[in-house]
Amino acid sequence: MLKRIHLENFKASRDVNVRLAPLTVLSGLNSSGKSTLLQALAILRQSYGLDGQTSGLRLSGDLLQLGQFRDVLSQGAEGDAIITISVIEGDLDCSWISRGEPDYDELPFDEAPLRSHLPKFITSQYFQFLQANRIVPQTLYPQVSHQARATDFLGPRGEFTVGFLSNAKTQNRKVSTRRMAPKTGFGFTDDLFEKVSPTEGLLDQVAGWLQQLSPGVRLDPTALKGTDEVLLQFQYLGKSKEAGLTSDKYRPTNVGFGLTYNLPILVACLAAPAGGLLLLENPEAHLHPRGQAALGELISRCAGDGVQVIVETHSDHLLNGIRLAVKRKIINVADVVLHYFQRSVETGEAFVQSPAIFDDGKLSNWPEGFFDQWDKDVDALLE
Repeated sequence: MLKRIHLENFKASRDVNVRLAPLTVLSGLNSSGKSTLLQALAILRQSYGLDGQTSGLRLSGDLLQLGQFRDVLSQGAEGDAIITISVIEGDLDCSWISRGEPDYDELPFDEAPLRSHLPKFITSQYFQFLQANRIVPQTLYPQVSHQARATDFLGPRGEFTVGFLSNAKTQNRKVSTRRMAPKTGFGFTDDLFEKVSPTEGLLDQVAGWLQQLSPGVRLDPTALKGTDEVLLQFQYLGKSKEAGLTSDKYRPTNVGFGLTYNLPILVACLAAPAGGLLLLENPEAHLHPRGQAALGELISRCAGDGVQVIVETHSDHLLNGIRLAVKRKIINVADVVLHYFQRSVETGEAFVQSPAIFDDGKLSNWPEGFFDQWDKDVDALLE
């Protein structure tokens, strides 16, 4: 489990040092350094093979493309400019120091851990970095590549998610009991929920959580034989005089955008094994407030079940879902940490405030700009 990350001269993070927990929530204004933290972990991961071999810090690769050294060096970095990324994982305290010419997209290491002392997240089988630019509704999606199948990799955009679900359907992959979909708040009967999500299988549990977004919906991913593609369709279950009406099958382009867009997030949270690491950018995008709050609960259930989750969010509804999960003992209060990123107008440098969360879900303080827009707007309306 990662306990801390320290960044020096990396993008907006001239000198940022924050504690990490089983569930770490990053918030703040745009371009304040939240994504920088996720990207630092992702480029370490993409700089190494699963065998622990590396040729340097790869700024462009399978997970993300950050450009060249000039693009990632903090503005105003002084002296012999270097980038430092340090992490503490368990008892390991590791640092990577890199420098290079302005046009280098792979930086040699001045300092790096020995191969035998690498943090586990760099070579572990389960690591997901789901960026804000995720899959959108379309009819066909790529099947899972051989390499992605070996590590359950969903792709940085979640592009292998539908193929992953197609494989899970045939393998009868199951979900941990602690992460199974709740059967409340959907606005329809228990009998109908049992039709939508009848088992603890991954596909059924994805459908169960989708009820928070669109009641009655189920999905059907089918690999097309003789091709490299997977067909995704949605159906709706409902009541009729017959024994449970099932709608026609719909293309993803003909149902709500958020259903497809958030599939990678749901699948990652439900499928991750204990000991895995999830990096999630803006998981709440394109969701109704109820869905955002439910996603906060699912992320909390995942983190409370042995998976480390670092989530960047702009949603007070998702934050409140996490706060309620703390209050309801779904996740231990000691396992949640909040960081609010800000950026100095004068220097461009990022800095962080970290309000504490209590076991009743309340916070120790609300820094200026930390999910306070609702109160400001209400005050303005009441003037």
